[in-house]
Parts: sequence; structure tokens; C-alpha cells
Amino acid sequence: MNDDSIKLMSLLEELEDLITSSSKMPFSEKGIIDLDVAQKIIEDIRANLPRDIQQARWLDQERDRIISDAKREYNRMINEAKEQVEYLVNNNNIYKDAQKRADAILKEAENHANYMKYRSYEYIDQLLYDMQTDIAGVSGSYIQPMTEYFNQMFANINAKVNQNRQEMKTLAERVRLGDQPAGEPAEEE
Repeated sequence: MNDDSIKLMSLLEELEDLITSSSKMPFSEKGIIDLDVAQKIIEDIRANLPRDIQQARWLDQERDRIISDAKREYNRMINEAKEQVEYLVNNNNIYKDAQKRADAILKEAENHANYMKYRSYEYIDQLLYDMQTDIAGVSGSYIQPMTEYFNQMFANINAKVNQNRQEMKTLAERVRLGDQPAGEPAEEE
């Protein structure tokens, strides 16, 4: 485990301790915890999440920026081509040549825009693939051990609750049968 994993596990244990050591409400399994302490621990957990998870948001923003840049470049080239066409149309002496040139510029702009889109999608796909690989690694290194830890913790809590319930049932049955538990005075008749 690296330092981030150790810090994350320590924070989770601190949160677990806060929950398990909380004061219990009478006649209830609910506990009372200090919300400020719990909120601080949660903030620390967020701050210590692996960088790969934090980079996922950046990748999404980067993808949007690249697509936006490609669209802006495409629109600029289209507008430039239209301006060229309009200029050449106004110049009657070279109308036919201008039309051919405008068509070529427009086609070049469309080809370039399509190429930019293609390259952007390729780049984003590679970033997403790298992110998938990193997430799979994070899942194996962090999430699975944490899930196993939580499953074991909840199983232990459940076993303890079942044990307490069984003890309460036994005590209730003894009272019902008139057999007082040790340390309790028998009722006087």
C-alpha cells in the first residue's frame, strides 16, 4: 500500500471509530455523532482520493475543449471561404476562377475540420482508454480491499447485534418463566 492508501484507510478507520463509539439513543440502535468531526473526516477522504479519479473530471473538460476548438476552427475556415467567394463573385472578370477557388477552399476547410474532429476523437479515445486502465488498477488496489474491509466490518457488527438480540431474548424468556437473572431481586408477592 502506498501513503495515499494508508492515509485513506486510516481516515476510514477514524470514521468507523466515530460511528462505533458514538453515544447510543435510549431504546434504539441509533447513535449520536459529532457532525463537524464526521464532515472533516469525509473532506479528508475526498482530498486523499487517488489522482486517477480526480483526472477523470479533467479528461471530460479536455474533451469538450478540444471539440469546441475544432468547431471554432471549422466555422472560421467556412466564414473565410464564404468571404473569399463573395469577394470573387463581386469581381466579374474572374468569376469562374473564383468559384473554383472558393469550392476548393470550402472543400479544404471541410476536410481539415473533419480531420481535426477525427484526431480529437482519436485523442479522447486514447485518454479514455488510459483512464479505463488506471481505474481498473485503482479498483484492484483500493476499491476491492475497501469493499472487503467494509463487508467484514458490517458482518462483525451484524454478528454482534445478533448476539445482543439473542441475549435479550434469553433474558426475556427467563423473566417470563420467573427465573430472575443474577443480580436482580425477585419480585415480592
